[in-house]
Amino acid sequence: MLKTLAITNIAISVALMLWSIRDLQRRPPPMTVMKWVWPLTFLWGGLFALLMYLWFGRAPIAGSSAKRHGRRPMWQSVALGATHCGAGCSLADLLVEGGMFVLGLGFVVLGHKVFGNWIVDYIAALTIGIVFQYGAQIAMSDQPRLVVAWQSFKSDVLSLSFWQIGMYGWMAISIFALFGESAMTPDRWLFWWMMQVAMLCGFVCTYPVNWLLIRAGIKEAM
Repeated sequence: MLKTLAITNIAISVALMLWSIRDLQRRPPPMTVMKWVWPLTFLWGGLFALLMYLWFGRAPIAGSSAKRHGRRPMWQSVALGATHCGAGCSLADLLVEGGMFVLGLGFVVLGHKVFGNWIVDYIAALTIGIVFQYGAQIAMSDQPRLVVAWQSFKSDVLSLSFWQIGMYGWMAISIFALFGESAMTPDRWLFWWMMQVAMLCGFVCTYPVNWLLIRAGIKEAM
């Protein structure tokens, strides 16, 4: 039953991701980087991502007379800002967790290979997250590129780190308390379903951090 639920949830998320790629062609977002961020958000967020997208993330059809979003409420800006962290984490998970498993790579930390994978995963997620954050901030800033790059690094280190705390926290519960290491490997549907749940936990953990970063002027409001 768990396998069926996992396959169903992942299939819905993949279908929504493919739909979003098509929809974003017809409705290009103001920030080009969101053409990458939204499909990755659908991949981990599924129906939750669809709710965000239709509520306050979807742009008008290209060439239409409809107006784009004005200044968003703070809670919406924070949610959109947090999606950059999720995009970086989801892409890193696919490349690192999947790639290292297929290639048989990895190293043991504290007696478990999963902890070694998480270190590599964190470095990859931070790198990708900074790139996405830079793509968002450079479109809203008239400052030099190096200044924007430094701001992107400062904002993403904190926000992505808290995302990873929530994500790794849930994965640790899933691996060591609920299902066991043998059932939680990247060749199992259950692993990727629990990774989606972990991403939602990461979103919850990073949301207040993104709020504070925007309030402090470290991160631009979207």
